[in-house]
Amino acid sequence: MKKDELKYLINLDKKICKRSSIKENLYRRITGHQSYIIYKSIVRFRKYRYYKEKNNFLLCLLYGRKKNISIKKYQLELAGKLGKNLRIAHIIGGILINQNAVIGDNVTFHGNNLVGNNGKSDKAPIIGNNVDIGYGAMIIGDIKIADGIKIGANSVVTKSFHEENIVIAGCPAKKIEKREV
Repeated sequence: MKKDELKYLINLDKKICKRSSIKENLYRRITGHQSYIIYKSIVRFRKYRYYKEKNNFLLCLLYGRKKNISIKKYQLELAGKLGKNLRIAHIIGGILINQNAVIGDNVTFHGNNLVGNNGKSDKAPIIGNNVDIGYGAMIIGDIKIADGIKIGANSVVTKSFHEENIVIAGCPAKKIEKREV
């Protein structure tokens, strides 16, 4: 990743978080509003990953420490490869993303989500673009989620879904319906 790409991703994250007036954004920052916390956590993770790839020990250590504060305080453990325009709707219950996971662009997490391996191997899910992951949903194992899929709340996804623009839900998850785009 290049420095310009890091700045580009952070600016996209800022646009998602700061859609209001300057006065309201300042209020959110001072009061520790959820949207500001989410934005800062994503930026900390992106900078940590960037400096880790660049082997900059000092800045990696600094942003690693800041990232760990987000993990402890807000249960936002963001690892793996995150695409642009990542949205986290709620931090209630936390978000855990495995370090081997790949998250596409425009993915939305609604809170209390897990994206991880199954314990048998280190391989983690690959999630496509424009995926909406409902509250409490878990995506586990060496699986692939296609673009445009909507995952229902409290679903447990343990197998791959290659068909685009569908709704999946249940435990274990199965196709519910085709989405109109």
